[in-house]
Amino acid sequence: MNYKSIATLIFIACFTLLTYLLLMEMPPSNDGSVYKDKIQHIIAFGGVTFWGMMAFPAHRLAIAIGLTVFGALMEVLQGVMTTTRQPSIYDWCADLVGIVLAWMVVILLQHWWKKRHG
Repeated sequence: MNYKSIATLIFIACFTLLTYLLLMEMPPSNDGSVYKDKIQHIIAFGGVTFWGMMAFPAHRLAIAIGLTVFGALMEVLQGVMTTTRQPSIYDWCADLVGIVLAWMVVILLQHWWKKRHG
């Protein structure tokens, strides 16, 4: 099994898990941290973006656009399909930050790999 196959499996697993987590019922958190949720969005969308771009390197722009639309759709669906969650433009912005950061990491890794291995 090559790295693209492994990356594809990880991408599918992460995407599926992310979809479930974004749509599951979850009572509001009272831990006092206003940024915890945004950090979770950045990490989650960053991880899915990273593995998507590793699995489909020729389609990075499509992965980024697709996950951007997916993030917006999930926010809308949270307001429609759940009773304990609310859509948030700020969550979607955090999703975008994760997507962009992951894309930057992929580009840096690609440059590092080419330098190291020609």
